[in-house]
Amino acid sequence: MKKTALLTCLLGLLASIPAAAAEMKDVFGKEVPIGQGRPTLVLYANKSTREELRQHAYQFIYDVRAEKPIVVVHVDLRDVPGLFKGMAKGEIRKGHAESLGLMRKLFLKNGETPPPDMDSSLFMVADSKGEPHESMGLKKGFEKVFAQVLDFTGQELARGPLANARKLGQALASTPDGKPHTQVATTAR
Repeated sequence: MKKTALLTCLLGLLASIPAAAAEMKDVFGKEVPIGQGRPTLVLYANKSTREELRQHAYQFIYDVRAEKPIVVVHVDLRDVPGLFKGMAKGEIRKGHAESLGLMRKLFLKNGETPPPDMDSSLFMVADSKGEPHESMGLKKGFEKVFAQVLDFTGQELARGPLANARKLGQALASTPDGKPHTQVATTAR
C-alpha cells in the first residue's frame, strides 16, 4: 500500500514538471536551456511548413528581439522514412546555419548590428517520434507552423498558430505577473 502511494506521489510530481523544461538536446547535441532565465519561443514545424517558417518566423523573431528569447524549432520527422532520418537531421543542421545568416541579414537591413549571442539563442531539435508535436495537438502532416511561448521559468504563457503573431508577441513581452513591460511591434499577417 505504501509503495503504491509513493509511486502515485512521484508520478504526480513528474506530471507537474513543465514538459518544455525536460532536458532535450538540439541536432548538435547541445542542451536546450528552456526555463533557465530567458523567455522561450518554441516553433513546431515539419517539411510541409518549411516555407511558412521561412516567410514569417524571421520577422516575428526580429519583432520580439527586445525580449531576447531563446528560439527552439522542433522539426517533426514522423513523415520521414527511417532510412532518411539521419539525412534529414543533416538538413536541419544546414537550416540552422541558413537561419542565422538570414537573421543577420534582417538585422543589417534594418540598420542594426546582429546580437553577438544569436548563435546561442537558436536551437533546432529533430523530433523522430512526434511526442512534443502530439502534446500540442499536432497530428502527423500538420500544415501550419504552431508556436508556444514560455516564460523565463519554462511555464507556458501562450500557444497557437504562428499566424497569431500579435497575441504571441504580447505574451512574450509580458512579465511573470502577466503585465506587459515592452511594446512589441509584431507584423500582422
